[in-house]
Amino acid sequence: MSLDNSPKLKVLDVMTTQVITVKENQTTQQAARLLSQYRISGLPVVNDDNVLVGVVTEYDVISKEGQRVRDIMTRAVISVGEDTDLEEVRRILVHERIKRLIVLDQGKLVGIVSRADLVKEVAERWVCNVCGEVTHSEEQPDSCPRCGAGEVFASTEPAPPGS
Repeated sequence: MSLDNSPKLKVLDVMTTQVITVKENQTTQQAARLLSQYRISGLPVVNDDNVLVGVVTEYDVISKEGQRVRDIMTRAVISVGEDTDLEEVRRILVHERIKRLIVLDQGKLVGIVSRADLVKEVAERWVCNVCGEVTHSEEQPDSCPRCGAGEVFASTEPAPPGS
């Protein structure tokens, strides 16, 4: 729990679970088509058992030579678990200067969490100015679900109760 008594958000709360993947024996062009079609910047590379073996990114496609995904993919992948705190995810993304983290459960791909997921979380976070309750919604709530107050504001930091 954080100081405002709201639970810390975890990867599970914001990750994408419908992950588009590519197999290492697919062609570089097939990977490029998936990146372009879905307007994403990276694809987890998995084997036939859905075990992660790498990541192929836009950068890999335009900067490396190779006919197959296995020839151009990045093999050293930083991953997290579903229970990793979002603050740790933010720290990794910033300090490693990467756009996404693969989410694994016992070596199996279960999701992906990106900078865009963290930006969306910030955009949809609302804090009650009276009791400090944190809620998530695309639209600003009319009132606080906990205390009923009408003073709910966007915030990157939870407001202390009564401020």
